[in-house]
Amino acid sequence: MLSNPGWDAVPALRHGFLDRDDSAVAGGGDWSRALRAAGIALPAVTVRQVHGTRVIAAEPGGEPPEADGIATRERGFALGVVTADCVPVLLLARSAGVVAAVHAGWRGAAAGVLEAALVRLRTAFGVEPPDVEALLGPSIGPCCYRVGNEVHSAFTNRTGTITAPAWEPAGDRLLLDLRAAARLLLEDAGVSSVVSVGPCTQCTPAFASYRRDGANAGRQLSFVGWE
Repeated sequence: MLSNPGWDAVPALRHGFLDRDDSAVAGGGDWSRALRAAGIALPAVTVRQVHGTRVIAAEPGGEPPEADGIATRERGFALGVVTADCVPVLLLARSAGVVAAVHAGWRGAAAGVLEAALVRLRTAFGVEPPDVEALLGPSIGPCCYRVGNEVHSAFTNRTGTITAPAWEPAGDRLLLDLRAAARLLLEDAGVSSVVSVGPCTQCTPAFASYRRDGANAGRQLSFVGWE
């Protein structure tokens, strides 16, 4: 399990990135069991991710709603997103006691899921972007992520040149540093600190990668919550 040392000293905060867990996927998404196995005594609250921009306030219990981000200031559970190359983004507003977990694939990032998460933090909890710290977990790296011009256009049509440093030409395609693009979007929106943790998922067999393993890929859980 990976974590951010800068967050480890925050009282009662539990966060991290669990590596590939095929059993949780096979068990219908029993990520609470995976957390317990990692020594985290919190139930997992997740959403049904759809590569969109909806970010919700957490409501434990019942069927997970469709969304790609979830936020809370309540205690006693861990917010989680699952990935297999996309960027998991954990958000922390220390002074307000608010946390969020966001699933940011290229579609969601290009469409504005990160900015939508910041809007949710403002409208639901009164948290402004300069009070937010972001932690980006393991995802596919620029070493492996070749994409077409349509992906580049999806970003530039909405955000202009904000993500320009995240792209490099590679023949008739482009190499995308998806975590760099996420960082640039968060910084442009006013987030005070953005840190990346972990390796390229496609290069690292311990982590799930859809590009590497296709339909047989497992998933990893990224989580944050208050005890």
